[in-house]
Amino acid sequence: MRRLISAQCALPRIRAEIEIPGGAPGWLGWLVATDTEGAVVGVAAGGVPVPGEGEVYALAVASGSRRRGVGTALLAAATDRMRSFGARDQRVELPAEADPALPFYTHLGFAALSARRWSRTL
Repeated sequence: MRRLISAQCALPRIRAEIEIPGGAPGWLGWLVATDTEGAVVGVAAGGVPVPGEGEVYALAVASGSRRRGVGTALLAAATDRMRSFGARDQRVELPAEADPALPFYTHLGFAALSARRWSRTL
């Protein structure tokens, strides 16, 4: 999560997105999961950059919170948002072909478009 946050939440990037008139095209924002003490245990970001196509831009769960449904809940919430903006398909691009998140996405119905790009029908 720290790597994701440092890359995606850098102040210059956030400032640039905020300054786009009307917001970034298709951007639906961040979702954050916390534990009972308020500590962040997971984050997800997504949007609908192309009509009908939802895109998972980022999904990360803290190592101590994995395999407890946090990622599934974040993806479900992001999916609901994407559907409400007209998405009929959902895509994700993984950083590597053998990415550790691949079993998570295949379990949830994603199929390969290419070695790193995966999709599912909503």
